[in-house]
Amino acid sequence: MAELKHIESKGSTRRHEKAGLATGGGGGYDDAMEARVNKLEEFAIETRDRLSRIETRLDSCATKADVKDLEATMYKEFSVMHKEFAVMHKEFANLYKALDGLTWKLIGAAGLLVSAVYFIATQAKP
Repeated sequence: MAELKHIESKGSTRRHEKAGLATGGGGGYDDAMEARVNKLEEFAIETRDRLSRIETRLDSCATKADVKDLEATMYKEFSVMHKEFAVMHKEFANLYKALDGLTWKLIGAAGLLVSAVYFIATQAKP
């Protein structure tokens, strides 16, 4: 058991030497340790401020439930739009048929008009 304590204290001393810390016997005050604690305190304050900003941003973010609700709403709206586009497609098909019929009537009327003008021009004697 005494050997184990000796080994533990030897390893502990090595860790302190690597870190540049006093190994004891000096009254318990270490200037380097004070500087490290001050840096840690500054880091803690900065971390608290950053965490506060992150929490503020998270308040405006959507939750899983919000996303699910949006997905359901979008699905419904897209379904309605799809039906409306189908109706519009039918209306355009009807319009196309009507325009096609009118186009041929217009071509026929123009042909008759050209024929009438030609007839008048060739038969009229000045």
